[in-house]
Amino acid sequence: MNWGRAVGAGLGAGFVQNIVNFVLHGLVFGGMYVDQPAFVQEPESMAMQIVWFLVVALTIGVAASVLFASSRQSWQQGARGGLHFGILLGAVVGFHQFYLTLVVNDFPYHVAWTWLAIDIISVGIGGAVLGVLYKRAD
Repeated sequence: MNWGRAVGAGLGAGFVQNIVNFVLHGLVFGGMYVDQPAFVQEPESMAMQIVWFLVVALTIGVAASVLFASSRQSWQQGARGGLHFGILLGAVVGFHQFYLTLVVNDFPYHVAWTWLAIDIISVGIGGAVLGVLYKRAD
């Protein structure tokens, strides 16, 4: 495994995944949060949240990239192999988060399902980016 390439690919994938999450959570499903008081925050507090969303996405991207790079030969070449990796990883991460939300009283069930779908989609796209950026050695 080439650590420099793995970290670079992870940063790229994390950045793309952060954008996908913004589009899905903020634009596509943003209206879902309006009626939920627990999700409404003051604009001042959101500025720092945006920074932390990026930091967390980059960190997770690097961690996922190290896992992907260490198992790279097991996945297909290019974006397709990365997409398969990302979908599986997104399903694992999403299911864990999905279960955690179910034990919270009055947590909206439809939001839990939406988050599961968003995790699978966004981590799948991040995985596709990894597949393009971290080439398989043939």
